[in-house]
Amino acid sequence: LAEAGRLLDMVRLPDSEELLTRFPHQLSGGMRQRVMIAMALACRPKLLIADEPTTALDVTIQAQILNIMRDLQKTLGMGMVFITHDMGVVAEMADHVVVMWKGKKVEEGPVREIFANPQHPYTQALLSAVPKLGSMMGEAFPKRLPLTILQDGKPTVVGVERIQDTVKNGATPLLSVKDLYVRFDIKKNLFGKATHRLGAVQKVSFDINPGETLALVGESGSGKSTIGRTIQQLQSAMSGDIAFNGRTFSSMSAAERFRLRQDVQYIFQDPFASLDPRKTVGFSIAEPINTHSLISDAKAVRRRVDELLERVGLTSDVATRYPHEFSGGQRQRVCIARALASDPKLIIADEALSALDVSIQAQIINLFMDLQAERGLAYLFISHDMAVVEKMSHRVAVLFLGQIMELGSRRQVFETPAHDYTRRLLSAVPVADPTVARQSAMIEG
Repeated sequence: LAEAGRLLDMVRLPDSEELLTRFPHQLSGGMRQRVMIAMALACRPKLLIADEPTTALDVTIQAQILNIMRDLQKTLGMGMVFITHDMGVVAEMADHVVVMWKGKKVEEGPVREIFANPQHPYTQALLSAVPKLGSMMGEAFPKRLPLTILQDGKPTVVGVERIQDTVKNGATPLLSVKDLYVRFDIKKNLFGKATHRLGAVQKVSFDINPGETLALVGESGSGKSTIGRTIQQLQSAMSGDIAFNGRTFSSMSAAERFRLRQDVQYIFQDPFASLDPRKTVGFSIAEPINTHSLISDAKAVRRRVDELLERVGLTSDVATRYPHEFSGGQRQRVCIARALASDPKLIIADEALSALDVSIQAQIINLFMDLQAERGLAYLFISHDMAVVEKMSHRVAVLFLGQIMELGSRRQVFETPAHDYTRRLLSAVPVADPTVARQSAMIEG
């Protein structure tokens, strides 16, 4: 156990002795990922194959993990095969890059050469899709931007540019959270009485208006997902009020709270755990439609499923396939299609884009923005990707240890951050340029 605790300390997990007694479901997604990295390092390998090892991690922990992996590489003389869709991580970690497309190698070379002078059209399109922190400097609103995609083997710019001025400020917010307090009992005695408690969310308050995107950002374990799950009625709060369209959850009947799930949909962080492996993806996407009796005709339901699949960049023929036949990014697109199926008014997107490569990510961001402009959709966008948050959010709430450190407009938080924690988060964002060094950002708490 001492060695296990040392490995957990190595990946910067706090209270390692206490964590050893917890089960996986009691950890956040980012914390579970760090445990997996510790397990991989336990045998001091000579070659480490790292398949998206930092995808679920916030930027500060990601920076620490990458530093640890670099140090171990030097200490142990360890080689690494680093599989990732994060071009900032590629720029920071790689000496040599292989670009894959549709199962084939399309380009290979030194990292600086690939980034400075990409030869293949796919590589060019991939690098052009990378969201860049600071690209929205001076903009009052998010902006939908055209995409660079491959058409007939050539990078082609498609789509329109549009200011995302969609917020409808009225007397009644779509969602209102007031003094939300959520506590977990993490240890119990023989009689079932809690002996150790964790205040995961502590007196958090915010509103979301129709047509608005509010981003929740912060480190793993800061309470972001717990807030989302509590709003979706998957987690109970100890105290505080949540209201939708002016009505508090506590004043609703069980039937009304059930109907509320049609208007509030959730895209989970883990696409591997959020789809039933025994059901086709077509069945899963149709489930909200059938559950809420939105369409009665079976053929019309199938047409709706086909339309949703195509909107998220998948072909309609995949509806008969099962989740195990898809990659992680493809599964996440299926989850996004399922969330859209009931025509919700609010979507809680919990790290919904973290499993996607930058080209598909850019398409989904534009899809979210198009739906927002068409239907007045609101989003609670939970993310650790600050560049994506800057691109699509109207307001930003910065969480640390279950409390909101800063809440303001996107422009205010990114251009003139008031809190030191926010500044450290921004300084830790990886830059998709191998000639630029990222600043180290250690945050204590």
